[in-house]
Amino acid sequence: MEIGFEELHEACGTMISGDHEQARRDLGGLLTAVREHGPRWMEGLLHALLADACGRLGNTADGIEHFRAAVATGWNDCVAAVTEPGLAALSAAPEHREVYRRITVSPADLEELRWIHAERANIDHDTGMMITENVGRKDGSPTEVPQVLLPTRTPDGLGVPAARAMLRLRQRGQLHAVLTSDTLRRSHLTSMAVIGNIGSSPFGGSGFGGSGFGGMGFGSQAMEAASSQALANSRAVTRRAAVRARSFCPTIGLSTLPAPAPA
Repeated sequence: MEIGFEELHEACGTMISGDHEQARRDLGGLLTAVREHGPRWMEGLLHALLADACGRLGNTADGIEHFRAAVATGWNDCVAAVTEPGLAALSAAPEHREVYRRITVSPADLEELRWIHAERANIDHDTGMMITENVGRKDGSPTEVPQVLLPTRTPDGLGVPAARAMLRLRQRGQLHAVLTSDTLRRSHLTSMAVIGNIGSSPFGGSGFGGSGFGGMGFGSQAMEAASSQALANSRAVTRRAAVRARSFCPTIGLSTLPAPAPA
């Protein structure tokens, strides 16, 4: 049975966290299983990820060998080859140019690869904005996290399914990060409510004078929460529209025949 997305997600955990030495071991362990069971696009991706990890660690020799193996397998994400920090670091090696020249990619695939990498950057920006917006929110509602649908066109090479998998990982990471931020916000709101109720009389007044924590009564807190929720809803509508607007739309008529990767 082919290795699936969940196994890839688990193996990429240490790479995502920045522990590149452990990532080499985790990705290498999965590579052994993928070589036996497939899929082939994941084999190429794992070699590319291992090359990236080696590049980040300064291990150019092993990085070039994994880069060579990735390209030989059919991985052809030339965008990642020049933008991912570890892979880009390998370009200083004399052997890099010779390996890179072997990459061929169709114009149709190249268009999608460029879109995928741009969308990964968009996700990082949106995630940061949602977490920032969570600071100071007075409502306890969950944050809406709109995400693009992955393209469904049939790719011409193995780089596209690999890049789609990495985009799915980024989307899952976004959901986790925003959920964690929501949880912390709700915990803070609960703590503040408990503090505000200390010394309350049986009739709803505060033992500290005023009508609730900080001199604000339930009505004021409810109004703040409603205003906060309205602002969050407005931001969600704007973000949802932006996500729809940047959905992938393939250019009709682009060639599906492989061509040398752009220099």
